[in-house]
Amino acid sequence: MRIEDGVSRLAFFSALYAEAKERLAGIGEELSKHERQYRGDDKIDGSTERAAAVRNITYEIVESQVSSDIPQPKVTAAEYSEERERLAHAIERLCVSVRDQLPFEEMNDLDERFTYVYGGSVWLVEWEENEKGRGGVKVECISPRDFFPQPELCRIEDMEYCFFRFDTTREELCRRYGVTPETAADAEREGDASGIGETVTVVVCYYRGEDGSVCRFVFSGDAVLEDAVGYFKRKIGDKHADAERPRDAIPLSGGGSIQPVTAYLRGDGSVGRIPTVLPYYEINEFPIVVRRNTAAERRLLGQSDCGFIRPQQQAINKVESRILQKLMRGSVTPIVPEDAQISVNNSVFGQVIRLRPGESAAQYGKVDTTPDISRDVLEAERLYDQAKRIVGISDTYQGMDENVGNISGIARQLQVSQTAGRLESKRRMKNAAYAKLDRLIFLYYLSYADEVRDLRYLDAWGREQNVSFNRYDFYRFDPGREVFSVDDGFLFSADLGQGAQTGREALWERNLANLKAGTLGDPTDPGTLLRYWQQQERAHYPFARDQVEYFRGIANRKGVNWENEEQSVGDADLVGADPGGAHEPGGRTVETA
Repeated sequence: MRIEDGVSRLAFFSALYAEAKERLAGIGEELSKHERQYRGDDKIDGSTERAAAVRNITYEIVESQVSSDIPQPKVTAAEYSEERERLAHAIERLCVSVRDQLPFEEMNDLDERFTYVYGGSVWLVEWEENEKGRGGVKVECISPRDFFPQPELCRIEDMEYCFFRFDTTREELCRRYGVTPETAADAEREGDASGIGETVTVVVCYYRGEDGSVCRFVFSGDAVLEDAVGYFKRKIGDKHADAERPRDAIPLSGGGSIQPVTAYLRGDGSVGRIPTVLPYYEINEFPIVVRRNTAAERRLLGQSDCGFIRPQQQAINKVESRILQKLMRGSVTPIVPEDAQISVNNSVFGQVIRLRPGESAAQYGKVDTTPDISRDVLEAERLYDQAKRIVGISDTYQGMDENVGNISGIARQLQVSQTAGRLESKRRMKNAAYAKLDRLIFLYYLSYADEVRDLRYLDAWGREQNVSFNRYDFYRFDPGREVFSVDDGFLFSADLGQGAQTGREALWERNLANLKAGTLGDPTDPGTLLRYWQQQERAHYPFARDQVEYFRGIANRKGVNWENEEQSVGDADLVGADPGGAHEPGGRTVETA
């Protein structure tokens, strides 16, 4: 993207942001309408009259789909080799470890509702250095209402620029971007030109420079907070660094090392030696991931469930308003003789009628004008069923099936599976988004994690294991070109075997069936029972951890060495298993541009 000559960068990006907001105003209003509907808006389309009663079926249907399952990472090498397969396992454990350190449960909760209400959600992945100079990945789930992509384009990969905004304080501007209080004083809150409040709106623009590299420009009002050309390039001081020249050997996880001088075999059989030059890896894509609800033609976001069921929500609000109006107008009017010595009010059992001598109770009566609302109720339920069928949700899926006692457990599970099948595309979209998140996490560590990162994970036996992620393991030397390159050829997806696609109860039953069938070993053996409870713990069975400790104690008292025997099978061969302790890379110099 080329910036016009003679125009200040702040003026250029401010105008570009204003233009993007204006051209996307229609989409913004549509998203706002979806949010109001989800929250129970009483507005009736095409009328100034408000609904007297709102039955919020939109909220109920959206909440029925919200899932707490987080897809687990699965990484495979684009071209198989034993070494690259081991690296793929190391990447998986890196992604799991990073996710464990971030509030993914909270972000998933936001993501689920954003997706069904707005039609999609937006994720931002960044690299942040802490006060000790040790960086890490930061992930945020952003409302689509705060994201402004390049108009007319429906894929992040095709865009030249995109914006997102967030609110913060002036003090945070000074801490996060290192600006002076005088610069922070020029920041403004969007829609408030007074500039006297402490809360300000920050606008972040990711764009492509003239050389195609990713750049970032951050501003608020008249304050420029960051202007990073070549945002993902490594910097040493104020200069971009293209490569490093190690002065000492750099240990690798497999036991080898990268030497300061690389020796290789030429085509004629002779040995060549050249100084080692390791190019820095540079990310060449926007660090933004969009999760769609269901795909829509020529739209960046997917299709919102709110949009599909809005006609039913509007109609059911009218019907419920009519029911309320009928009930409010209906009454029971008493009939009394003209000379009756009583007062009539709306209290219940608030008076006693005393009949006079010779007076008959038949002279007293009532006129009941209570309306019949049975047909209105049936119509409301019919509209509700329509909305559920549109989205693909059944009563069984919601746990509201009145006939649950009349069908077998297998039949009930089949009904749930059939409903889940209609929602399969939404799960696939979620899996695809998480795969992109995992890929960005890997690319950040491939770019900036100079230190060996020690990771922890639970192995197949439920024990905590330590491995390492070393970005230098991914360097490859090409003898023909006499250069090093970084191997990023790995495919990311969701591991469908980790329970994200299956209910926990079904996993518990499956584990129990495997125990009874003897597929885990002798069901009476303590080691087998320990294995069974470890599987239940991984499936989040209540109090399974207590059972694991109990049967582990029994196995240890009997002198069973089954854990160590299994340890020798595979754990020692894991990528990153460090036989000599953690190593820090040796000293090295860098080449700057």
